[in-house]
Amino acid sequence: MPSPAPLLAGVTILFAALPSGPASPLQTSNAVPVAPVAVAVVRVAPAAVHVAASPAALTAVPAAVPAAVQGAPAARTAGAGAACRPGSGPRLAGRNLTRVALPADLSCADLRGARLDGVVVRSVLTRADLRGASLKGARLAQAEMAGARLGKADLSEAELYYANLRGADLRGAVMDDSLPYSAHFEGANLSGATMVRAKTYGAQFDDAKLVGVDLTDADAYNTDMRRADLTGLKAAKARMYGSTLLRAVLRNADLRGTQLRRSAMNGATFKGADLGGADLSDVTGARLEGSKGMPKSLPAPDPACEPGSGQRYAGWDLTRVAEFPRDLSCADLTGAKLDGVDLGGVKLDRAILRDIVATGATIRYAKGADLRGALLEHAKLGSAELMGADLSGARMSGAQFGSAKLAGANLTNAELSGASFGSADLAGARLGGADLRDTEFGSARADRADFTGARMERADLSSGEFRGAVFRGARMGGADARHTELRGAVFVDAEVTGLDTEYSEGADLSGSSSRMAPGWVVFLAVTGLVVLWVLFRVIVRGRRRAGLARAETAERAVLFEDARRAQEENVTRLGEEIDRLADGGGDAPDWNRALDCYDAAKEALATAHDLQDLKAVDVIVARGHNALARPPVR
Repeated sequence: MPSPAPLLAGVTILFAALPSGPASPLQTSNAVPVAPVAVAVVRVAPAAVHVAASPAALTAVPAAVPAAVQGAPAARTAGAGAACRPGSGPRLAGRNLTRVALPADLSCADLRGARLDGVVVRSVLTRADLRGASLKGARLAQAEMAGARLGKADLSEAELYYANLRGADLRGAVMDDSLPYSAHFEGANLSGATMVRAKTYGAQFDDAKLVGVDLTDADAYNTDMRRADLTGLKAAKARMYGSTLLRAVLRNADLRGTQLRRSAMNGATFKGADLGGADLSDVTGARLEGSKGMPKSLPAPDPACEPGSGQRYAGWDLTRVAEFPRDLSCADLTGAKLDGVDLGGVKLDRAILRDIVATGATIRYAKGADLRGALLEHAKLGSAELMGADLSGARMSGAQFGSAKLAGANLTNAELSGASFGSADLAGARLGGADLRDTEFGSARADRADFTGARMERADLSSGEFRGAVFRGARMGGADARHTELRGAVFVDAEVTGLDTEYSEGADLSGSSSRMAPGWVVFLAVTGLVVLWVLFRVIVRGRRRAGLARAETAERAVLFEDARRAQEENVTRLGEEIDRLADGGGDAPDWNRALDCYDAAKEALATAHDLQDLKAVDVIVARGHNALARPPVR
């Protein structure tokens, strides 16, 4: 490649020879008439004029910016010394300046809507008005643009190595794929700007305003954003590791999947920020109160941290978190929802997990953790390190504790029915008042464990080690303690009905009590129920018969009364007939016999008690009528 020096010299001489009146044939129709000696750069042979490395090379090695570009000549800022009002300089608004010579000093120039796509700009643009200008792909290495107005300007793919944009107004600017390596944006306003995939290695944004800026997938590592306002920042999957965010405001920022490792965050505000899947490993001063989303990594807590002094996720629903930080020691997860979550690779030592809802969850490392009142039904806690953990009052029925380390743990009043502690280490653990019905302790080691007042009906303690364990007041009906080491175990006031201690060693059940064997209790209970059922049937049948008898008696009484009235009428008619015949004269009937029958019928009717007695009355009345029907025997 030929040296650019001869070519630049030739261009300078050519312009010096041109007249200052009409436009030169080398200038376009919209070229700016300027003094020939003030020419800075002409877009002739760009390969010779632009000596900066290609964007690809700079992306790979940001430090490879040429020394010729990095050195800022003092003479370049000479024209910017005097303060001027933006837009009060040369009037170039709306011009196409892609193929013209630019003056060395365009301070305060009016370049609104101007087109500078791909131009190598060496002009001083301090306080220039470039609102709406198109600078796509422009080469602005070390450009002096302090206080410039670039609202809604298009700076996409622009090269801004070491550019000075202090106090510039870049609101709504498009800077996608731009290259502001080590650029200075101190105090600038970039609110609403887009910097998607931008490369801002080492850029300075101190006290800048970046409200709503889009840094999605950008490379912004080692960026200084101290005291910057990053409210509503969109930085999903951006690479911001090694950045300085001291006292930065990141309210409602989208930091999902953002790489922030090794960043300094002292005093930064994250209220409402979404940190789901973000990488915060090795950051300093991170206080994430009010944020949402679980980072995939957090700085390692102090090995001597106090419970609850770590990150706070109290009350969060974490069931959809795809990747948890590896260390949540001392974190506060009070009342968090963790149903079915796999925390097997997460360190939860001394974490506050009180009242968590973690049915079916997997936990491995929770030494000294506070799990009081936790819901861990059917949780997978096999081989878990729970030494010294507080599980008092936890609901853990059906949980799996196989080979878990629970030495010194507190399981007082815990709900553990149907749980499995096979081969677990429960030495010195406290299980007083716990519900251990149908719990499996096969081959467990529980020396000196305290089971005072525990419910242990049908518990399986076979082949376990319970030396010096305390079962005072425990209910152990039907429990299995075969082949169990029980030397020194205390069973005072324990209820041991049906406790099987066959082949156990050192079993001393003195002070315990035993009730009737469950089998006999069941038999007698069943027998009693059968007897009660039979008595009930007899009583019911008797009452039924009594009812039928009363109904039958009532029915007979009604029939008797009806029959008695009928016979009374028959007796009355007999008397009337005797009187009628006595008054009528004629052949005298057998009066004596008829009167005897009448009297007998009246007497029989008066003493009648049933239908049979009334039938006798009927017979007597019939005889009386017969006596009146025939004459007496002479």
